[in-house]
Amino acid sequence: MRNEKLRVLIAEDDYLVNEMVRGILLELNYDVVGEATTGPQAVAMAASLRPDVIIMDIQMPGFDGIEATQRIQQTCPTPVVILTAYETPDLVQRAGAAGANAYLVKPANARGLERVITIARARFGDMQALQHLNAQLQTDNKELDAFAHTVAHDLQSPLSLVIGFSDLLRESVTHSVAHGAAHYPPEKVSEILGAISRNARKMSNIVDELMLLAGVRKMEVELEPVDVLLTALEAKQRVAHQTMETGAIMETSDSWPLALGYAPWIEEIWANYLSNGIKYGGQPPHLRLGAELTGDGMVKYWVRDNGRGLSPADQARLFVPFTQLKQVRAKGHGLGLSIVQRIVEKLGGRAGVESVIGGGSTFWFALPQVNDETV
Repeated sequence: MRNEKLRVLIAEDDYLVNEMVRGILLELNYDVVGEATTGPQAVAMAASLRPDVIIMDIQMPGFDGIEATQRIQQTCPTPVVILTAYETPDLVQRAGAAGANAYLVKPANARGLERVITIARARFGDMQALQHLNAQLQTDNKELDAFAHTVAHDLQSPLSLVIGFSDLLRESVTHSVAHGAAHYPPEKVSEILGAISRNARKMSNIVDELMLLAGVRKMEVELEPVDVLLTALEAKQRVAHQTMETGAIMETSDSWPLALGYAPWIEEIWANYLSNGIKYGGQPPHLRLGAELTGDGMVKYWVRDNGRGLSPADQARLFVPFTQLKQVRAKGHGLGLSIVQRIVEKLGGRAGVESVIGGGSTFWFALPQVNDETV
C-alpha cells in the first residue's frame, strides 16, 4: 500500500464499470472524491474538486471523454487516464492531442490501474514542466528581441553624433595640414570633443545596462540586510559628472531603515533614478532623497525632482515589461526603468512613480523591511 492517498475522480457512465473501478481504487487506498456520468459533469467536477488524477471513459453523454479531457486541460490541468474498450492509433493520437496522459483497456484490474495512474502523473508532471519551460523561453525570446531593438535604437543617435563630430575634427585636421591653419578655433574643437565624450558615455551606459540585465536575468541572490543609504551615496558618486555639468543639488536625509536586498542591484536602482532626476529635473535640477516605512512590512525609498512632471498616460507607460519596449517609450525613461522593475521583482519588492504636471516627479521603490527575525 502507498502512504500517499491520492484523490481520484471517476468519469464513467456505465454503472457496473464505475463500481468496479471504484472498488479497485478503494482497495488500492485511493480516495474517490467524485463520480461523473457525463462529459460536462466531468469538466465541472474537475474544476470544483481538483482531483490528483481522473479516470476518464471515452463514450459519455453530453460530449465524449476526449473533449472533456481537452476542456479540463485548458481550465484546470489534471493528470487523465483514458479508460477505453479498445485502443487504436487514431484514438491514441486524438486522446494525446487532447492532453490524456495514459490509457487503460477495459476491463480494469488493480495492477494495471495503479500502473497507469503512476504513468499518467509522471507524464503530466513532465508535460507541465515542458510547458512552463516553453512559456519561459517564449517570454525570454520576446524580451531579448525587444531589448535588442531598444538598444539598437538608443545607440543609433549617440553613435551618429560621435561619427559626425569625429568627421568634423578630421576635416579640421586635413584643412590645417593643407593650408597651414586650423579650420576650427580651439574653443570649437573643445566643444566638439565634449560632445563626443558625452555621447560615448551614453553608449557606454547602454552597454552597462545590457550587462546588468544579463546579470539580473541569470543570478539568484540571497537577500540580506542592506544599508540602502550607503548604496544611494555610492550612486551619487557615479553621477558626479552629471551633477557638475548641470549644477544639480541633492539633499539626503541622515538615516534610513535597513531593507532586505542585494546592495549592487539597489545601487543600480539609485543610479538610474538619480540620472533620470538630473536629466529631467528643473534648472538647476534639485533632488531630494528619502525613505519611509509603509506599514505593510516594506520600506519605501524615493527620489523627488523639481521637473515638469509626467502626465498619467506617461506614468502608466514607464515601468513596462521588456516585451513592450518597442511599442512603449515615455520621455526616454523606458529602458532603465524596465531594468529597475526586473530588479525589484527579483528582490521581492515593487517600484513606481508619483507625479503631477508642473509639480515634479517622485520615483520610488519598496523593499522588505529588516526586523528582528531577519537580522
